[in-house]
Amino acid sequence: MRRSTRPSRQPSSRRRTAVLASATALLSLGVLVPTAPAQAAPPGPVVVRVVDGDTIEVRGTGRVVPAGDVVRVRLLEIDTPERGECYFREATARTRELLPPGSTLRTETDVRLKDRNDRYLLYVWNEQGVFVNESLVRSGHARSVLFEPDDKYWKTMTAAEAAARQAGAGLWSACPTS
Repeated sequence: MRRSTRPSRQPSSRRRTAVLASATALLSLGVLVPTAPAQAAPPGPVVVRVVDGDTIEVRGTGRVVPAGDVVRVRLLEIDTPERGECYFREATARTRELLPPGSTLRTETDVRLKDRNDRYLLYVWNEQGVFVNESLVRSGHARSVLFEPDDKYWKTMTAAEAAARQAGAGLWSACPTS
């Protein structure tokens, strides 16, 4: 019978002992730190429907909105035309384009979590990373509106509105009283 000249694929017990001793020494010195497996951040809320240009319904995942709850969210620092007003349909359609049902959001709170109508007050980013509140103002689908004390992005919103007004974007040229 012929012996194989191939080296064994399994480390010898002496080698395993040496590796284990080295790892133990590194751990005790703090050089090698055991880590837990990386966990992905839980996804944000999921869009259920767009109510109008500045209000959506989402299903929570437990971060800000309780997991499984379907709640109304009012986009902070903006105001879009209401039903029957000039540019209502366009503003609602644009919000639906940015936040299609089934899409996941990244959200951020400000000072207050809810308004007097029990709607969550949030800044929202879509799956593409677009800051939806600001995008609606910049494209002329919304006005910037400050409801103190929630003012985290107020400078961003007023700059976006100034740009939209100057360009005559959206409601700034379509609606005579804007």
